[in-house]
Amino acid sequence: MPSVVDSLSSLVSSLFHAITATIGSIVAVFQSLLGAILGVFQTFFAAVGTAISGLAQTFEGLVKFLLGNIVVIGGAIAAFVAYSWYQQRSGRTVSQAPAPVTAKKVN
Repeated sequence: MPSVVDSLSSLVSSLFHAITATIGSIVAVFQSLLGAILGVFQTFFAAVGTAISGLAQTFEGLVKFLLGNIVVIGGAIAAFVAYSWYQQRSGRTVSQAPAPVTAKKVN
């Protein structure tokens, strides 16, 4: 008689382990899917953050360049304004094209 009870106990134990293993596998599949989805979002936000950081560094370099060369840039702007003012005072506009050269008529 003890062998029948041992056999039934072994059967129930075996079924219980099979069910728990199945449930564990299903949970592992859902965990891996959730991890993959969260990984995609994490990668997306990391890429956006890197892009924003790159833009910030680019503008930082541009501002440093402009501040470092402010005298030269200011001089170029002042020269353009002075040239424009000179052109307007002498009766010509800056955008006016020079008169075309015409060939002289020879008889």
